[in-house]
Amino acid sequence: MVCMALHQHFTVIAHRGDSSAAPENTLQAFDAAVQQGFCNFETDCQLTSDGAVLLVHDEQLGRVNDGQGAVAEHTLAQLEQLDAGSWFAASFAGARMPTLQQVLERYKGKAHIHLVSPACSSTGPC
Repeated sequence: MVCMALHQHFTVIAHRGDSSAAPENTLQAFDAAVQQGFCNFETDCQLTSDGAVLLVHDEQLGRVNDGQGAVAEHTLAQLEQLDAGSWFAASFAGARMPTLQQVLERYKGKAHIHLVSPACSSTGPC
């Protein structure tokens, strides 16, 4: 695989995966980014009520999935039932929000993952 590089001083990072080709922060978007030659992708994380790390940008559900309320108010099992793809296209119906563990295992040796935590962003560096 050849990684995308514009210049030796720049790193090209796929924002939330290839979010132009698949629903953001899903395995489908991350797969698309890697297939397009991106060796780096950025993703966001939120903690569930039972302490799992879920890859989703928004603290509140509903923009890119069929849930309601705060991510932090739901268990991982509840959140794994949500559809995170239909909003993007019917062909992505049933896409799920992955856990950090799933993504780390899937892309080990394939991509660098740039992880953003909104809690850190609002309070400064963690």
